[in-house]
Amino acid sequence: MANLIDKNYSQSDMFDEDIVADIALRRILQFRLNFWINICKNPVSHGNYYWNTSSEHRLIAMLAISANMNQIPLKLLNGNSMKDYFTVAMVRHLTHISERKIQRIIKMGIDRGDLELIRDKPPQYQGTKQLLNLYQEFEKTWIDSQKSEIKSWKNNHSD
Repeated sequence: MANLIDKNYSQSDMFDEDIVADIALRRILQFRLNFWINICKNPVSHGNYYWNTSSEHRLIAMLAISANMNQIPLKLLNGNSMKDYFTVAMVRHLTHISERKIQRIIKMGIDRGDLELIRDKPPQYQGTKQLLNLYQEFEKTWIDSQKSEIKSWKNNHSD
């Protein structure tokens, strides 16, 4: 990632809240641009491309991963203490799309091997290790880019 901090900033500028906010915004926007460029470079069949097709796809993927990690948010559980699955009803409650579209996204996720049906009645789903690995790999690139940016900043601002 290119150096996003203007070289005209001095060490004392790092205590100015407006400058720090500007730097943070620039870094976030650069990350988002790189995020979408990387996704768009993938073939349409790639998991990162598929699960970023829409905000609903992203939500379903995040619910699936949360279910895989047994950490569905309590506010979505409706009194149930089981945090290892998500349902179409949960997604429907959180989005404005039809149940039919939700079911199509989930079915494609199952066909891709990213989601699995873990209980039949009512249908309950969870993300697979494949989906978790996809996100771990992608997030690792974000973490590595942040480490690189910090190292670059330290090199450019050491006295």
